[in-house]
Amino acid sequence: MKILLLSTIILSLFVFSGYAQISHNLEIFSEDGLHFTLIVNGEKINETPRSSVKIYDTENDYVQVLIIFEDQKIPDIKKKFLQIASPGTEDKKPVSTVYKIAEKKGVYKLKFISRSNKKIQPKIIIIE
Repeated sequence: MKILLLSTIILSLFVFSGYAQISHNLEIFSEDGLHFTLIVNGEKINETPRSSVKIYDTENDYVQVLIIFEDQKIPDIKKKFLQIASPGTEDKKPVSTVYKIAEKKGVYKLKFISRSNKKIQPKIIIIE
């Protein structure tokens, strides 16, 4: 009976841990190497301005983004619904999404670059 109960608990952990791992990565970089501070959903991601910022394991499919440039002459970039997850209604899988800050005719914009399935290493559970 104890073995059956323990087996059920272990199987449940494997099944539910798969659902808990739907988390995405987001990378935003400046094509021109401009340094910026990234604020996502009201939270400052990097304290020191950088030309590339990465976010790991966010559970949000869409985020609100504010990019504040170190050079205060450049206007901030605001996006209310920046999509990280794959579009559509199919089963969601964790993805890594990349955007770049590009300048065209003196205006800086955030442009989508790529989205790929995130490679997840299975968690190893050790029972002693």
